[in-house]
Amino acid sequence: MPPVGEGGYLMCLPTKEHLEDILGLQVLATNPLVVDNGGAHSRIFRVRTSRADYVLRMPKGRQGWHTAYLPETVDVGNWFDQRWATSVAHGLSIPAPEIVHSDRERGFVLMKQLPGEYIADYEQWAGCPYDEAEFGVILSRLHSVSVGGYGPVDDAGATYFEGWPDFLAAAAAQLMDACSRRGSIGDDLHALLRRRWYPRLRELALGRAALLHMESLGFANILYDAASRAITGFIDYEDCIGGDPLYEFTWMAYYLGDRDGAGPYFDYAQFEKGYGPLPRDDRAVRLYRAFPYLEKLSWINAGTARADHHREALGQLCRALGADGAGI
Repeated sequence: MPPVGEGGYLMCLPTKEHLEDILGLQVLATNPLVVDNGGAHSRIFRVRTSRADYVLRMPKGRQGWHTAYLPETVDVGNWFDQRWATSVAHGLSIPAPEIVHSDRERGFVLMKQLPGEYIADYEQWAGCPYDEAEFGVILSRLHSVSVGGYGPVDDAGATYFEGWPDFLAAAAAQLMDACSRRGSIGDDLHALLRRRWYPRLRELALGRAALLHMESLGFANILYDAASRAITGFIDYEDCIGGDPLYEFTWMAYYLGDRDGAGPYFDYAQFEKGYGPLPRDDRAVRLYRAFPYLEKLSWINAGTARADHHREALGQLCRALGADGAGI
């Protein structure tokens, strides 16, 4: 019997004959596509045919890192090919992958190959390799889409949290507990976060859930043309959530530097030319800032300088909040 991967999908590569039946084309070769940064959540192959190239993706493990915060009753198998978000992106003239064939039982998705180079890790950049204004246009279009609920968006466009604070509270609770279990935050900091930061998340209500991409920042999720810096592919929609655009911008700041700073990676002025004026809510951003720190502390080496910095930042946040949230 073929091997079965996590999630119950078969993990065998489809045969040349099966691919030719799907495509109606002669398959010349199927080779592993090596992605240096990212790609841990799937096996990826390039399928060369007599007419065009395709990408064959075999999801492995849990799809979408925000799905870790879902209620246990939700079937994470609902995240497989991201067909809803991908279709939405196409409708907005975003260069998203075009799904040719999706086979959940056999565990693979076949898509048209997008042109361009895969982006490298942001820490390797010598200036942003793609057009920040074009990136702003893309995120603005996605953020203009209203999602029916909050938190992770599955393949059919469904969500599983009724309110934005419900999602934030679920994510915060799981992250704090995970960090505490592995010893990356001590008992005192855990208690301080529980007492001063966690209750404030309930105050961050939203009137509209925007479609957030959440996986487009500095890894292998953008393809671009090196000569023109044009974005030729905007991929990986398994991390999409319904929520506050400021939450996505807070994660951007964690990776690319604060919008008011002079970081080496990213030109926010150019980004705003495409996106438009960025929303500002210092109170919300201050609360959102804890999420990248906790998420990283849930898996990085707890004894590193980076971990020390994140713990210190969390402590400063809690001290600024005060016992009753005053000062935020």
